[in-house]
Amino acid sequence: MTVTLRLQNPDWTLIANIPWEDRQNIAQLAKNNGVDFPVSCGIWACGICKCKIIAWNQYIQIDKISMPMRSLERSEDGTFQEVFACVGGITSEAINDTEHHEIILEKNM
Repeated sequence: MTVTLRLQNPDWTLIANIPWEDRQNIAQLAKNNGVDFPVSCGIWACGICKCKIIAWNQYIQIDKISMPMRSLERSEDGTFQEVFACVGGITSEAINDTEHHEIILEKNM
């Protein structure tokens, strides 16, 4: 299994394609790969790091590091449509195949 995190702007322009590393939150992973990623509070309270989940929301874990303090948007079927990058990550444990997966997030501007 390989996982790539695709970060994009609201106009769909690519910010970065980042190979996923487990045990990191989304913001930390982006920063470690040279992406300027806003994080103000670091404890899921301010919302500046919120991203829209574009694709593969079943692999986004909203509480990879800790539980978010603020509510997140959900679709009608209950799946999350947003993630706070300072506490969220990818549930790589749920991917039990040898395929390549691309998770797409839209960075909050």
